[in-house]
Amino acid sequence: MATTKTESRNDRGVLPGVAHLALDVVDRGQSTAIAVLQDARTEVRAAVDSGIEFAEKTATSAFRFARKLSQRVDEGVADTLTKVENVLSGAVKSARETTRSAAELAHTAASGLAGQNNAQA
Repeated sequence: MATTKTESRNDRGVLPGVAHLALDVVDRGQSTAIAVLQDARTEVRAAVDSGIEFAEKTATSAFRFARKLSQRVDEGVADTLTKVENVLSGAVKSARETTRSAAELAHTAASGLAGQNNAQA
């Protein structure tokens, strides 16, 4: 088919043949340029889709990490509060026992002093 075009063009002369060749080159160049642009568009689309997918996975991962971090901090705070409660309860209990022991000691000392005063009289 291309041979038929070339033969019919050659019958008309050199100048029309050169003009037709130039038009064929321009047409072929235009087709090639459009094909390259289509290929570039496809590759850019793939790159953008990959970037969006990466961003989505990164965001999902960040949220998952934030949830785990929140959980671990909450567990640590809960454990600390439980231990602080135990320490404070122990301190209050010890203070009550100390107060009770001090009161008993004071009562015993007062009784002893009163007994000594009665014995001397």
